[in-house]
Amino acid sequence: MTEKYDIIIIGSGLGGLQSGVILSKKGYKVLVLEKNHQIGGSLQVFRRKGCTFSTGMHYIGNLDEGQTLNKIFKYFNLFEGIEYKRLDSTGFDIFNIGGTEYRFPIGFDNYKKQMYEYFPDEHEAIDIYLEEIDNTINTQDLYLLKNTESASGDVAKYLSLNTWDYVKSITKNSQLRQVLCALNFVYAGVHKKSPFYIHALINYHFITSAYRIVSSTGLIAKKLKDTINENGGTVLTKKGVRSLIIENSKISAVETTDNIKYEAKYFISNIHPASTMDLIGEGLIKKSFRNRLKKKENTMSAFAVHIILKKNSFKYLNANYNYYKRNDVWYASYYDENKWPEHYLLHCIAPENGSEYADCLGLLTHMKYEEVARWKDFPINKRGNDYLDFKNKKAEELIKLATKNFPDLKDNIIDYDVSTPLTYHDYLGSPKGSMYGTLRDSNNPVGSYISPRTKISNLFFTGQNLNLHGMLGVSLSAIITCGEFVGVNNLLKEINESE
Repeated sequence: MTEKYDIIIIGSGLGGLQSGVILSKKGYKVLVLEKNHQIGGSLQVFRRKGCTFSTGMHYIGNLDEGQTLNKIFKYFNLFEGIEYKRLDSTGFDIFNIGGTEYRFPIGFDNYKKQMYEYFPDEHEAIDIYLEEIDNTINTQDLYLLKNTESASGDVAKYLSLNTWDYVKSITKNSQLRQVLCALNFVYAGVHKKSPFYIHALINYHFITSAYRIVSSTGLIAKKLKDTINENGGTVLTKKGVRSLIIENSKISAVETTDNIKYEAKYFISNIHPASTMDLIGEGLIKKSFRNRLKKKENTMSAFAVHIILKKNSFKYLNANYNYYKRNDVWYASYYDENKWPEHYLLHCIAPENGSEYADCLGLLTHMKYEEVARWKDFPINKRGNDYLDFKNKKAEELIKLATKNFPDLKDNIIDYDVSTPLTYHDYLGSPKGSMYGTLRDSNNPVGSYISPRTKISNLFFTGQNLNLHGMLGVSLSAIITCGEFVGVNNLLKEINESE
């Protein structure tokens, strides 16, 4: 006899797990199905020679007391047993743009003061820019955990306002333009498409406060899973969903790759909307809806080198170091694989013992899926020597570039592991290994939008494609989706009252 659930959640990424916690807490019988052996999506970790590396979530923001993510973490009990390390208040991110370094300090007063020092003749432009950031944030009621029934401000204006166009309009100083846009790597910015509201939310998120998760991002996934279990829910791994079974225009069950059917009243997909459409047979959902989701443009993928260091050889850097070879932080908008690498982000793994030295670090940069697509049909770990040679060659090139700024790096590496766009595709399920899911486009804000509701009345979406990527963006997507069941404003009230 098939066991029936109230809600089945497909995918155990952050949004799926948080949805599972919220709904199981509200009395729904929840089942979360995960295709991998490990839960967590971008929270997944892997271990090499004593180092624990995270798939994503290399740093998070807005976690100081009273800030939005802090309140959300309290609601999900994510401070218990998990340590967070605040990054350097004088510069949580350091940007080397064409050979000149700039630091982004924590706190907008500090940020403003620092920008004034860098650009003493541009105070007016900096003031205008920061005012517009503030205006944008104040239109985002959900982001501020405010009651959404009385929406404030001109939200539509910021959806169609292009980031690069706006920044160009407030200053003619070419270097200031680059510095103001320097964080665009963490939203995979495209200079002709990225809307200002995304830029504003991301900058606000990190400038208000920035932290690293000590030990393992997997602890967050485990904590959420344990809470679901405590609430009577179930989380199963190695349960890839093969198809959604539709009867009378509604989903009645899912069938997994091991030929088991699980029935429920409602279904939430935490996987990419395009991948969700692949689970629905032809003719069972409106063709126009399917095509719209399948044809959405996605953000670019990434290439990462996960490095294990010799003991006491490389000083721990309590900041991220971002290097742009050219004087252009938008270089990925006209990405050229023949000039690769033109950029890297270096981030140290926070030492659990508080040492002044790093045991491991990561290098991360852009890469197009097409560069590795020739190996996509080979099984994982069986892609042959050509693929291994490609990975190692690219890793050595990226390490060589980073060693120019960090002379102690190359000679103090014990070993390294590599992730390519195929890795992100295989383990995160994102089309072409996309870093942050669907691309938001200021030229087509309505077309960029994905609703939690679908054309099937009992199927819902959650996750980074819905609202915004990252720890806060995905958390808000879970709130949006679960709000369809229990009311968004009821949830916001509970979160604001969490202690």
